[in-house]
Amino acid sequence: PREITTVLMAVNVLGFKNTRDMTIMAATRAVYKRFGITEKMLWTHSVSAAIGAKTIASKYAPFVRDDAFICGLLHDVGKVILNNECPDLFSQVMMRTYNEGESSIRAESGVFGYTHTEVGSLITAKWNYPKVISSIILQHHRDEESRPSMEDSGTLKVLACVDLSNTICKVLGAGYREPRETIDLVDHPALTFLDIPRETAPKLVTKLQEAFAKEAAYWVH
Repeated sequence: PREITTVLMAVNVLGFKNTRDMTIMAATRAVYKRFGITEKMLWTHSVSAAIGAKTIASKYAPFVRDDAFICGLLHDVGKVILNNECPDLFSQVMMRTYNEGESSIRAESGVFGYTHTEVGSLITAKWNYPKVISSIILQHHRDEESRPSMEDSGTLKVLACVDLSNTICKVLGAGYREPRETIDLVDHPALTFLDIPRETAPKLVTKLQEAFAKEAAYWVH
């Protein structure tokens, strides 16, 4: 309704958290050295995972909402680094992942000898990001049996929000060529850990789809 001419006015109108989230997204977007089809898919998935993790945490683990948003946004930053530095090799990973249905972890191990989770964890540690971010990036593709003991309940809550959001992104096709609607969320361990009733899983997918449509439009283009 009125012209915004200063940062302080923007913060007053949007709220501190919204302003902070927008700033973090803009800064993360700047990490991408180029922006073609591959980069758009990576960015769409990262933004959607962040929005989804924040939405889930807001209802089921509000005290980790901020960490869930940041970790969702950065969980695949290792892919961005690999693509920036070794685009030809990373294109092989993308071909194996999207054309042959191979998991990103297996494809990266075959092409590079290491994975985006390892790269992302090391990079964010070098950037002096909080330990929770590096930990979530490293662990988000490991199943419960192969994860080291994580006694910090807050970190586990963040991991559950990111894991669940990441899976729902696959169901909806956020950052993928097509939706994978056959994925069954009923037995997803994050539902139990976050005390989310299994029968509400379809409603949660719909809620995140609406959140993606509302918020991602500002950032995915």
